[in-house]
Amino acid sequence: MKKLIQRIIGMGADFSTRKALKSTLGFVGMKPENIDKLYVELKNDYYKEQVRKIPPEEKIVFLPHCLRKSGCNAKVEKNVGYQCNGCENHRKCKIYAIKNEAEAKGYRVFVTPGGSMVLGIVNRLKPRAVIGVACMKEIVIALDNLKIPLQSIELSRDGCVNTDVKMSKVLDTL
Repeated sequence: MKKLIQRIIGMGADFSTRKALKSTLGFVGMKPENIDKLYVELKNDYYKEQVRKIPPEEKIVFLPHCLRKSGCNAKVEKNVGYQCNGCENHRKCKIYAIKNEAEAKGYRVFVTPGGSMVLGIVNRLKPRAVIGVACMKEIVIALDNLKIPLQSIELSRDGCVNTDVKMSKVLDTL
């Protein structure tokens, strides 16, 4: 697949936007969901070094509220999302683990119910980069709308409830 993409780019194809990628690769018969995965991979590769060079204090980490365990008692606050303070289930909670690790490194962490809150926080706080965990749909929306370097980690199990993410991917990205 990479060789095919390199050949297509070598022929002058524009892969700078998702729309351009979809029209070019859709033409050769690639499935839309695979095009989205490729789009995310290309953007992650493109921004990886830029994001790495920015200090954690100038980045924001976004986690999806659907990653919360059932029984989570975090309260949602307007414009900042869910406030995780740890609870009796914190030992099993990936949000708690990621939040603690990220904050120890200097990141600001937000647990949000969706993309519109992410955009609002980014517009208000103006970070230099973003690291986000989300389902493919939300990642693509972020990539299309955020105009700053970012790294995204796709949920390993999505579906809006009982979701999951590979901790190793998140920790490697941090």
